[in-house]
Amino acid sequence: MMEQLRVEDQLQILNEQEQEYYMTRIRDIGKDSFTVYKPESGGKTLNMPEQSSWQFCLLRDDAVYFFTSRIIDIKQESGGNIYGVSKPESVHRQQRRGHVRVPCHHNLVYWNWEETNVNGLPSPIMATRSSELWEDPQWIEDYLEKLEKTVVGKNAFTLDMSGGGLRMVTLEPLERHDRLLVKIVLETQKTKQQLLFLEAKVVRVVPLNIGGWKRYRVGLNFINLTEKVQEKIISYLFTVMRKKI
Repeated sequence: MMEQLRVEDQLQILNEQEQEYYMTRIRDIGKDSFTVYKPESGGKTLNMPEQSSWQFCLLRDDAVYFFTSRIIDIKQESGGNIYGVSKPESVHRQQRRGHVRVPCHHNLVYWNWEETNVNGLPSPIMATRSSELWEDPQWIEDYLEKLEKTVVGKNAFTLDMSGGGLRMVTLEPLERHDRLLVKIVLETQKTKQQLLFLEAKVVRVVPLNIGGWKRYRVGLNFINLTEKVQEKIISYLFTVMRKKI
């Protein structure tokens, strides 16, 4: 695994207690160890005591690597702690083609965004000029409140998800290139949920027969997705993958 590491590689470190990934970078690499800068997430810093074990994640173009390592040394510098990390153990490699597609099952609600205009509610695509609003919980809450009062959403459930899209099963057929608004709640912990409000485009529709009932498997690509929202999705999917491993 050491041969896969490069100086300035970005790593994600899972905080088990928070079920949240923190980001760090490799500072330098030795024969049997490497050092990383202080891990951060949303302005928070992860404290890793000496001899504690952590799960790391490394993304490569062709694969995602999960491994466990111990903190063997801590040095204090003006910019924060520098951590010495032991040679990776318990390495698991998962093939990656584009975005990692992870099986996960969630109920979701979707709207065809053209219906919002017909019913007098501006689509967020037309009503906003700043993509950062898609990251604003208060704006999402206010818009969803108006949307749910104005247009009846349709229910579906996911089959899998990636950082770039998802596949879902619907009761009605959709057309390729339909643009949707999607509301999905991720169960990040038993007592914690994360609301996502996304814009997506239909890229594939496959009819299904399930027990004599007509259903449709629909592939969606997320569009106008900000880096911050995509990181939330990927961090959640890494947690799902880790549990499966």
